[in-house]
Amino acid sequence: MPAPLESPRKRQPRMDLEVRRVQVLDAALRLVVRDGYAAATMEAIAREAQLAKPRVYAAYPGRGPLLLALLEREQRRTIDTLATAMPPFDDDSDFETILTTAATNLLHAVVEHPASALLLTAPADDAPAEVREHAARARAFARDNLRALIEWARPRRPDLSRLDPELLSIALLAVGEQLVRLAVTDPYRYPPVHLAEFVTTAVDHLSRPAGT
Repeated sequence: MPAPLESPRKRQPRMDLEVRRVQVLDAALRLVVRDGYAAATMEAIAREAQLAKPRVYAAYPGRGPLLLALLEREQRRTIDTLATAMPPFDDDSDFETILTTAATNLLHAVVEHPASALLLTAPADDAPAEVREHAARARAFARDNLRALIEWARPRRPDLSRLDPELLSIALLAVGEQLVRLAVTDPYRYPPVHLAEFVTTAVDHLSRPAGT
């Protein structure tokens, strides 16, 4: 009696190369954040993406170019998020409103892409130097935005003129980074709404004259 024929292996549907690249980078991001960079081999990324390994290689020729593309994408995403979060400086607004609006916008944005935020604000111990360079660029962009806000507000807020704008921008950035980490690592305990309310209350108290 002839042996039963084996059913042919189900073919993975063809997809546009750019769509596949997004799928591969998303899988690599999940893997890096969860297990570290050493775990992000081409084989592991293929498993995470549920793609045959040749399809991953068709999207990126090797691990190095793939991780570089991931870092560049995440840096662009972070810079775009920071730029969008900061409202324009105009005469109808003030330092407190702009700062709290920016913090609220940022906190709500990072929970939409928590892995992206973690990649740059809490890089894995085995992160290559390029990751720290990308994180430093994003941090410098955020600090420059804060410094610009402080310089804009100084003529309007005499109390700000008594503070070193560079040190104030560094301090605000450090607080912001910690709030972002809380939002993405423990979102149930620290939801964006709760953190945004804290920022609003804290800025309001800090902006009051002494003794009020």
